[in-house]
Amino acid sequence: MLELSRYESDSGERVYHFKPFLEEVVGEAATASNRAESESMRPDEIDTIVVPAKEEGFQEVFIGENRWYAVRIHGSVRPQIKYIAAYQSAPVQAITHIATVKSIEPWKDTGKVVLNFANPATPIGPIPIVKDGKVRM
Repeated sequence: MLELSRYESDSGERVYHFKPFLEEVVGEAATASNRAESESMRPDEIDTIVVPAKEEGFQEVFIGENRWYAVRIHGSVRPQIKYIAAYQSAPVQAITHIATVKSIEPWKDTGKVVLNFANPATPIGPIPIVKDGKVRM
């Protein structure tokens, strides 16, 4: 599965841009040393989204409104998202809270979504960022 965008110039020339489904999770090509790890990744097991949050937005929206908005989630993954975790950027630099997702709805006319929480977010961790880490399942 992939996302495809078509662009056309005033002169009628067309250019296509595509992004393979879960490219950032699986990676385009696995090296020999991590091939088994990449091949064992199952997209149907993804149930949590981690979102970056600055202090002000985190306190006001994630904690204060029990939701997070303007998030881009591939349509085929949306039904299986059960949890949302907040990664607080500097100076915290860690995943500090998690919440159960109650609903995922369109966010304005942006192609993005808002995740509404079933309950207030629960503090966890903190789970620190891994230096030079990559997303792998």
